[in-house]
Amino acid sequence: GAYTLAQLPAGTYDLSATVTGMARFEQKNIAVSVAHTVQLNIKVNDFSLNTVGEDRQFFEGLTTRHKTPAGPTPRMTNGKPDLSGVWLGTFLQDSGKPELTPSAQATVNERAANHLKDVPSSRCQPNGITLFGVIFTYRVVQTPGYMVIIAEHDLPPRQIFLDGRSHPKNLDPTWMGHSIGHWEGDTLVVDSVGFNGRAWIDLEGHPFTEKTHITERWRRPDLGHLEVEFTIDDPSSYVKPWTIKRISDLAPKGEEVAEYICTENNKDVPHLVGK
Repeated sequence: GAYTLAQLPAGTYDLSATVTGMARFEQKNIAVSVAHTVQLNIKVNDFSLNTVGEDRQFFEGLTTRHKTPAGPTPRMTNGKPDLSGVWLGTFLQDSGKPELTPSAQATVNERAANHLKDVPSSRCQPNGITLFGVIFTYRVVQTPGYMVIIAEHDLPPRQIFLDGRSHPKNLDPTWMGHSIGHWEGDTLVVDSVGFNGRAWIDLEGHPFTEKTHITERWRRPDLGHLEVEFTIDDPSSYVKPWTIKRISDLAPKGEEVAEYICTENNKDVPHLVGK
């Protein structure tokens, strides 16, 4: 496709592009001047061996929008939207515009230079709550008192408490943090703290820290779609809060969340290439 970045102030820019299943594209020191158009032909390279499970058809199937059933938003007996269902991998609607602190920028630069080889999932560790369902199927189970997310990937089941409790005063930092939610109209607002700082916000390498505070807004506008909006607040890494927006398609009937075992026969790590 063709994409445009309009009304950029004159200056020098670094540009990167990430496509699932492809090597990251990056070009530095792109000079932009007043009243002059710069055109780039961006080519992302395929780094896979086209083996089963990472072949091109596999990624195409995961990253293509699907036809979904039409109908109104399902509701619980209490009248709130029912977010339950099996959902196909999320599609990025808006990646946000994070303004990084110098330390966070250094972290992102280092991860990019190492070809993202230290992403937690390369060692079968959880990617974190902002990366659930980025590629694979996930299930939402909702009751009036809690919601559970089961993802077909390197994530433990996630609990979101809807029973009115507060965050514990002395949280033990974890990969998934501690999440509590409440309803604002038809939007489920989820507040999460207590992270261990080892996960990644996204596949660009934006960092979590133990100070990260995430607010999610979950909406089911109709039967076939689920929207999730993440607002990341962490003054140690980001100059101001920034927001990521994703949407998922409802899976066809009969689709299930499959077992995903990473630690068995994991041979990736010795072959990952950094600098």
